[in-house]
Amino acid sequence: MNKIIVILTALFLSACVSQPSQLDIPEQIQYQNKHYHKAAGQDLGSVARYVYVSQPDTLEKWQSQIELLLDRNAQYRDIKERIRLRERVYRNTEVALFKLTPIKNSKTNRDEGLKGYVIYRPTEKDPYWQVNMMRGEEIAKCGFVQFQYAQKVKKSRYLSEEKILRHLQKYLVAKEMKNLEKMDWQWHCQNPK
Repeated sequence: MNKIIVILTALFLSACVSQPSQLDIPEQIQYQNKHYHKAAGQDLGSVARYVYVSQPDTLEKWQSQIELLLDRNAQYRDIKERIRLRERVYRNTEVALFKLTPIKNSKTNRDEGLKGYVIYRPTEKDPYWQVNMMRGEEIAKCGFVQFQYAQKVKKSRYLSEEKILRHLQKYLVAKEMKNLEKMDWQWHCQNPK
């Protein structure tokens, strides 16, 4: 009888340990006086991703959207490694411009998160410039959580790529990065029940 209890206890504990941590996912997010509703979500085990759009936007056709990402960090990557990997991906995909910076804890002077932006060029399929601005933090016993705000900007026939990039950095990226830095961090993990 005692062996059965020990075995059942061990099975129960291993089942609890094997369940991944979960991000506390809201159905709606309010950002910059707009309401975004959850339009899609997918959990692949090591990574979970949730996309939010505002009315009348859809997943297929949107002007701005929010993405929440949970990387459960099974590889135990630190922030600097995470930045290096992303920079390599961005260079290989030839995005127009990107910048990623670690966020330091003011008390410990350790990297606890990252902030940055990525600007994608228009394509034949999507004639807009896409600007993704992000802020992410490492959460103990959970993983890396990232909030990303993306906005599309109409392509201009009259400005060179260099001028468009400067304009996007000065008027869109600078403003939104300040908003992201001031934003209360409201993303938390909950352990599975």
